[in-house]
Amino acid sequence: MKVKLLYTTGNKDIIEEIWDKPEPANNEIEVQSIITGICSSDVAMYNGTFTTLPKVIQGHECVGRVTKLGADAGKGIKVGDYVATRGEPGFADYYNTPVGNFVRVPTPDPKYILEPVACGINIAKCIMEGDLNKSIAIIGTGFLARVIYEYLSYNGYKDFTVYGSGFKDYWSSAKGVEYYPNKAHHLDTHKRRTGFDYFIDLTSKPHYMQSGYVNTNGTYVVGAEKVVEHLDFSKFLWENITIKCPSPRTDDFIESMSDAAMLVKAHKIKVDDMWGECYHRDNAKEAFENRTNGKELLRNYITWAK
Repeated sequence: MKVKLLYTTGNKDIIEEIWDKPEPANNEIEVQSIITGICSSDVAMYNGTFTTLPKVIQGHECVGRVTKLGADAGKGIKVGDYVATRGEPGFADYYNTPVGNFVRVPTPDPKYILEPVACGINIAKCIMEGDLNKSIAIIGTGFLARVIYEYLSYNGYKDFTVYGSGFKDYWSSAKGVEYYPNKAHHLDTHKRRTGFDYFIDLTSKPHYMQSGYVNTNGTYVVGAEKVVEHLDFSKFLWENITIKCPSPRTDDFIESMSDAAMLVKAHKIKVDDMWGECYHRDNAKEAFENRTNGKELLRNYITWAK
């Protein structure tokens, strides 16, 4: 099946070509793209600051309509259903994705672009160890931070300290949150407590790993890519601090996507105001440019409607 495919070479370009999409394998479904979110990693790839992936696996925040089923893929899904997928290539008119890489959603609404919501849930799950009174620091106030907070709050956690400059009105009124509306690197100026039981670092700044923000027996969560040089692990060793690096590549990530679908539908996680402008696929380069130059501050997405 010949379809249109968009991709970047990492030179601030968006190239369109005709791709000969294979038929879905026995364990796959075919999806007609309806909307595709543009991830920060997609923007970094466009700008040449992230590894340029092969063109047939670019784009991964997808919502579409099921158009074909592989021989072994029909359980719980049918042609015409809407699905959110975590698979690639989401920057194509049609693509295949295997069982275990998608969840059914009610409508093709941007709030059901579930892969980034599931990333936040996946991060939150890695600190859920039973004690709801543990202190939690979240460094960052954007999309992931809000999902993490709402998921942990839904599960009973109630002691949050949040640092960052985005969504100030939201964080100022968030229940159980001590909010510091500063840039995250000003964390050192706040002496409310010596450390936290859980420290979720959503920045690319390396110095948080080199500082004593985590209590003994606590957990430091690496929530974004960072390069840390000359790190002394003595504190982590002697104070029994765990470092966790949650990733959507984990085998049970699809469970986080299922949780995301359920909680978004139930309005327990609210993402409607966290999606920005919609761009038609023919104007995809504008969408990437507006993220690059700061004109679009929220996550934006592409529609494939004619």
